[in-house]
Amino acid sequence: MKLYRGKYLIGIYGPEKYGETLLALCSNIREFAELMKIKYDNAVQILHYLFTKQTSCIRFEGMLCSVEFILDKTDEEEVL
Repeated sequence: MKLYRGKYLIGIYGPEKYGETLLALCSNIREFAELMKIKYDNAVQILHYLFTKQTSCIRFEGMLCSVEFILDKTDEEEVL
């Protein structure tokens, strides 16, 4: 399974006022694009802005949601 930047899962979390629950988890750009119903190239740009902290949130299911890049534990274990 290919991960974002080779080692990250993409977690989409709900607004803070709703407890920041995990709404979706994607493993790569293609899954993110399908979930958001956007083109692959747009997903690349959005994830780049989020990863480099040029933007802090996205609109998902009508809510402003935060995105976290989660280091995949299996990759971490392989390195050790």
